[in-house]
Amino acid sequence: MTAPLLLIPIALEWVILVTTLAPVLYPGKKFMRNHPRTALAIWFGTLLSAGLAALLALVIAVWSIYDTWVMLEANPAGSQNWFTALLISFAPWVMLAVTGVSIALINLRIEPLVVAASDTQPQLSAASKPVMNFMGAEVCEVQLPIAFAMASRSKILISNTLRKAATDELLEAVLWHELAHLKQKHFELKALAAFVRLLSPWLAASKALVAEVHELCEIAADQSAVKKVSEPTLRSAHSFFKII
Repeated sequence: MTAPLLLIPIALEWVILVTTLAPVLYPGKKFMRNHPRTALAIWFGTLLSAGLAALLALVIAVWSIYDTWVMLEANPAGSQNWFTALLISFAPWVMLAVTGVSIALINLRIEPLVVAASDTQPQLSAASKPVMNFMGAEVCEVQLPIAFAMASRSKILISNTLRKAATDELLEAVLWHELAHLKQKHFELKALAAFVRLLSPWLAASKALVAEVHELCEIAADQSAVKKVSEPTLRSAHSFFKII
């Protein structure tokens, strides 16, 4: 069985479509904002398919090298088949090179359209102390001069300033929001998006992914929190405190 070289251009075409269209078509769409958990699955699923397509193209290209080696071994040097096999062996790699250059050039034009989010994740856990338990989640306090709250991998962090300034109602809204982050594994999703960005820093799609994951996680947390507290209370919490 010989390498299915026809699959290489098909796979590479899919990579180009995904990496160029996703950061243009996905961000800001009403459906994505109304269904953030579905939107997160669409984002990660789409980019995963592009990664698998690129891997498929690479595997087939390597496969073709083996086929070429077998053909060269079976034919004496100088024969027509030998030269044909040599020429064919270069085709997959030429396609891979052209695709790589095309993606780079296209993304240079798309990148200004993508506003990457600054998703700061301060290392606060070491300086925190437990102060309460909220619905099974540990809540820890850190000394900060701002009203601040965030969900880490396994706990909720709030600043001492927030605890002093917040009414019981506003503090509850903040905690429900952060609990949603914990329950829905948003810390892990943001880490995965950052890993994708690290692997492909030149792609506009990976830059858009980081920004979109951050925003969609916030929307999803709000949707979950508003089932427990009133929407005006949640809006007030956002207005007075930095909750992420």
